[in-house]
Amino acid sequence: MPRAKQLTVQLANKPGTLAQVAQALGKARVNMRALAVFEGRAKIIAEDPAKGRDALQKEGLYASIEDCLTVDMLDQPGSLGDICARLAEAGINIDYAYTGITRSAGKAVVVMVVSDLDKAAKIVG
Repeated sequence: MPRAKQLTVQLANKPGTLAQVAQALGKARVNMRALAVFEGRAKIIAEDPAKGRDALQKEGLYASIEDCLTVDMLDQPGSLGDICARLAEAGINIDYAYTGITRSAGKAVVVMVVSDLDKAAKIVG
């Protein structure tokens, strides 16, 4: 099923904040599969989001867990466009998206926060 949990971490706009996040997750042995940083927040797909949130909170960082859509797609031109078009045709808005790594050769993963997660999961599932 293309559902996942993402960590959202509030970041101070100063040098070293992202290093603090990455080091806290590394120390806790929580691997990141996808990362986006924008507007004072880091969005992270981690192999163990609950363990990651706990590690970040121990460092004094605010972290929460949210539902999101993850889609494994072919790593070739047009794949993302096809997925986005299918969601658009169903009236689903993509609030934001970012990419990450996958362990499958020839594949990429896109993480999306969408207006209707249940419907989107059925479409791309």
